Order: sequence, then structure tokens, then C-alpha cells
Amino acid sequence: MSSGAKIRLYYAEEQTPEVLPATPAWKTVRRVSDSLTENVTTETSNSVVDTRFQQGSFATEAEITGSLEVELSIGLFDDFWSAVALNNWNSDVLNFGGDVRKTFTFVKVYSDINQVFIYRGVRVNEASMSIATTGKISASFGLMGTLFERTTSSPVVSPLPVPDVVLVSSVNVGDLTVNGETVVGTACMQSLELTVNNNMAAIRCIGSQKLTATTYLEKIVAITLNTQYMFSAQSAGYIDYIKTRDTMPINFSIEDRKGKGYAFEFPKLEVAEAPHPDGGGEDTITIDINYNHIRISPVITRVIAPVTP
Repeated sequence: MSSGAKIRLYYAEEQTPEVLPATPAWKTVRRVSDSLTENVTTETSNSVVDTRFQQGSFATEAEITGSLEVELSIGLFDDFWSAVALNNWNSDVLNFGGDVRKTFTFVKVYSDINQVFIYRGVRVNEASMSIATTGKISASFGLMGTLFERTTSSPVVSPLPVPDVVLVSSVNVGDLTVNGETVVGTACMQSLELTVNNNMAAIRCIGSQKLTATTYLEKIVAITLNTQYMFSAQSAGYIDYIKTRDTMPINFSIEDRKGKGYAFEFPKLEVAEAPHPDGGGEDTITIDINYNHIRISPVITRVIAPVTP
């Protein structure tokens, strides 16, 4: 029997897909859950013989997927943000929609029953981040791999421990502007959900002798920002943008108590949905405004070293 408290998850960046460098740099993942699994599809034989019994089935394909759910801390998951952006951090600035394809090996160790699950060729296809008016800021990373192995021997050697970093919550969000104006105390944003999706397609090749995909190819990157506001004269003005197709910027920062932070800039948001609000006599009226980011990349700028006076 196995306990969730005894699960350990490690990762290392690969040299080429499914191949680690000679000396991998193993890191420990701080996670809530990961749901990594191999989903195997089987096909049943339709053949008829001299009995009425089914003739069995066989495996036809497999998909290695999972959603890595985490509690956000500044700097802790920058490898995964970089992977979903398909870019490297450049002077602490990250742009999305690049061409730098990064793959990882993930190793999941069930230490109390001596089981080791190894996932190779793992890409980060999707990322999301959720902010509400209260509570921790959560994030998730959608993973897709090309090879799975179950063993009792872990390849992980001298993994780096999880750094001593602090969690961030809604009170760490500041400098929030929508269309160049503050919304604090006016439109009063209630929630923000960022999603980045590379829409990777699994590529299979006859002759590969693999159930899983041989590789993945990214398609159009979809970047969405779904928000909710208190309904006010200010937020009512956002409804008009769905007809004019003008864009509006949204900017905000997240800074922890140690002075580390991210600045998020979304310069070209196009309103995709703006349903008209309604409610009963006991309700507080809110409005949902959902955006697509178009034409250019949003930008994340990080401040890792605390600012000294």
C-alpha cells in the first residue's frame, strides 16, 4: 500500500527528446498533484471463428498526459513557463510563441512501495494561472510525453531540493490596470484566469513501432485572459469592445514579501465574450469579460533578486 505523502516527483531537461545529457541536472518538483498517466487505447477483434466467443483485443495507441497542479511562487516554475512559451528567459524577460522546443524527463517515485514511473520526451503544451479576490494563486501545466517506463530503479541522482520560496496570494497582486486605468474600487476585478495553449498535435509514424506519439508539433498559440468585474459604469464600457474590435491592455504585477516578483503585460487583448449581466434583488451584479491576446506576445518580466535600497 502506498501513501500520497511518500510520492516524490523529479525532472531534468533533456538533451534531445527522450535523451538526457550525460550529467542531468535533477530538480525536485513542489506539487499539489500531477495526474501523469499513460492512457492506452485497445481495439477488439471482429473476427468470427468456430465459437461465439470474442477473440480478444490488442493495444493500438497510447497517450502520455498529465496536468501538473501547483501553488505559485516566484521563480519556482520558470522552467515550465519557459517551456510553454517555447522561448528562453532573456534578461529576465519571457516572450511567448517562440520556436525553442524543450523536453523533460519526469520521474515519479513511490518511495514506500519501491515503484518508479519514468516519463520521457515530456513537453509543456499548456499553462494556466488563476487569481481570485482571496486565497493562494494557483497554476497548472499541461504535460504531453512520448515514452513511459515502469521500473524499481530510479535514475535520479543528487536532485536539487525545492528552494525555500514563499507562496503568493491575491494580496500580492498590485499595479493592476485595465485599458490604462486602475479598476481598484471602481470596476473591482473579481477573478482572472490566464491560459496559454500551444495546441500541440501528436505525430505518429508507421514503422516507429511505438504506441505513443513519435513527436508533437505546435500549432497556433491561443492565449486567453478571462476576467470578472463588479458591474459598474467603468466595466460596462468594456462591452462595446466586442463590436469595435479595438484592443485594450491589461497589466499587473505579483510581488512576494521577499521582494521577488513578476510583471505581466498583455498589450493587445481583444474582447471575445461579454455577456450582459443580470441578477435578482439580493444579488451583487458582476460581468464576465473574456479576451483573446492577438498579433504579438504578452510579456512576463521577473525580478528574482530582492531590491536593496
